[in-house]
Amino acid sequence: MKQALGQLPNAPLIYVLAQILFTRVPKMEDIWEDLHQRVFDSYPESEIERVEQFAMKTDGLEASKETRWHLFARDRRKGVILSSNALILHTTSYTTSKDFFADLGFVLGHLAEVLPSGIQVNRLGLRYIDLLLPRGELDIDRQVVGKLGILNFEPLGCKPMRFDRVDRYQTKIGGELVLRHRQTMGTDVLPGDLFPNILKPASLLEVPKSQNVMVGLLDFDHFLKADMPMELASIIDKFRQLQETTSAAFRKITTPAAMQVWEGTQ
Repeated sequence: MKQALGQLPNAPLIYVLAQILFTRVPKMEDIWEDLHQRVFDSYPESEIERVEQFAMKTDGLEASKETRWHLFARDRRKGVILSSNALILHTTSYTTSKDFFADLGFVLGHLAEVLPSGIQVNRLGLRYIDLLLPRGELDIDRQVVGKLGILNFEPLGCKPMRFDRVDRYQTKIGGELVLRHRQTMGTDVLPGDLFPNILKPASLLEVPKSQNVMVGLLDFDHFLKADMPMELASIIDKFRQLQETTSAAFRKITTPAAMQVWEGTQ
């Protein structure tokens, strides 16, 4: 039986996020404390974040403000983000999909009890971030199938700095899987829309980075547009389907040599 990625001794997984978008709730500020009270034993800490956003309109930029309510586990390695139209569960200490979806179901079940009736779910998304570091003689090119930077400009006096690739796939459940593969010599390997965040970082991010050595990133973003009621069992079932395809894609793109290192068998 295959081990879950988060349980591998040398797992490259550093961050996991599940997102549920739903009908906008006009007065979420009157609801979030009810949710926090219900999940307090698991998420005792909280912070309020106010974000100013800008959208391009025909007559120029339009500014808007959004409030996000953050709830944290005691170790700050797992948290909940609530806004007027979204719920996010994210963690830097992922173990298994079973545990993660149990946490998601726990929070979502309590949220459904305090939301107004008639809320519809519009989108479900699941995202896994893996950091690829050289492991002994195993450089990052030998950890994935399909080498980046196949054009060699070094004879022209050009040294490689960063390679990026984005692939999109329609999945069997009617969703879309976006795979972002990055390699860089610098410190800009992490996706800017997720990092930095206010969770305690995964331990792999604390490993010193050698200079003039490529590091890599695999960013699996699998999402599904939906039009469904806030029904817990159906939503968790959709997330399991998203995870099944994403996990298979990870094992497809990574090499046996890398898996042996992550499993601790080499």
